[in-house]
Amino acid sequence: MSLCPHRWWGLALASLGLAACGEDAQAPGDGSSVVPAASSASASASATSTNRLVLSSDPDLLIEELEGLAFVPSGRTFIGSALDVGSPVDLLVDRYEVWNARWLRWTPGENPIPDAYRPAQRVADPRPRPEAWSELVPAVGMTLNEAREFAERRSMRLLTFEEWLWCAVGPTCRLVPAGRRQRGFANILDTELYRATPVGAFESGRTPVTGIYDMLGNVWEWIEPPPERMRHWNILNDTAWPDDARFHAPTWVLGGSFMTPDRLLHTRDHRLTALATTFGHRSNQVGLRCCVDADLYLVSLPEGSRWNEDRRQRLEAVGARWGSRATVLLEDLLERQPAHPWFVPLLNGAKYGSRNGARSRSTR
Repeated sequence: MSLCPHRWWGLALASLGLAACGEDAQAPGDGSSVVPAASSASASASATSTNRLVLSSDPDLLIEELEGLAFVPSGRTFIGSALDVGSPVDLLVDRYEVWNARWLRWTPGENPIPDAYRPAQRVADPRPRPEAWSELVPAVGMTLNEAREFAERRSMRLLTFEEWLWCAVGPTCRLVPAGRRQRGFANILDTELYRATPVGAFESGRTPVTGIYDMLGNVWEWIEPPPERMRHWNILNDTAWPDDARFHAPTWVLGGSFMTPDRLLHTRDHRLTALATTFGHRSNQVGLRCCVDADLYLVSLPEGSRWNEDRRQRLEAVGARWGSRATVLLEDLLERQPAHPWFVPLLNGAKYGSRNGARSRSTR
């Protein structure tokens, strides 16, 4: 299934009165064919080389998957005076919210969203919807368990509450994912589009360094339910911790949507851009983003892969995007498995990509 080139986004957004995104934005590919794994959707405390995911043997499809993943180093930070968020392990995280073409690719013939579910827009919009947007906008309408099942099909999982915030605020505890607020930096209510836009269209809103898009606005994102210690935080509604929780398990979605007013991700008086909901909730404003422990995923890549020049350059470009923050893990993996074909080009890109445009010299 082909997707529209990035230059189309600028024309489509301009037709709606929105500035086109920057030159660095890229249209995501729709590939990635990883065999479903029997791994749990819950967060793994650690990943070791003795564990393996069951991944596809097709290197081109796996490279496409890696091209859509950001490298988020382990670390922790404090939000407010008491909330400690982070990850004990390096993560690979979707750069984009899962979009329709990717959702359909991973659920062929078994789309879990009921045919009868037709989400209605809260605000009538007379402007025509560009035809190509149907493939590129975030997939929505799934329940929490359906989001978990989709992640497992990709041998991934949903982010935990702490991991999601760590990806969004980073070690400097940013108030917005981009680090600064500016006009048109996110698809929120103030942007007046009143609907989801293609993933990655808001270039100025991506996270610095890691380059993750739409962590504020566009659509809310499912996460694994937050711990009970979060009940003292103020969110957009207070139904996440009902007096009687026997009838449903409380959970949240994070990040806001196209109908969320301009807000900070968090404030010093214990306010979060989060929305309380239930496991079975469906909405045209709720989608998902997947992640996986970086060590676990990388050691599971097939050792029998062989590279032509195009594949090698694509892998080096992935490493260059991950940058020097990924070198410690990649060097460790290469020391443990010196003959593994994936680690050398990824490490080349991470070490030398910014200097040589991802056409780096060999470390063999």
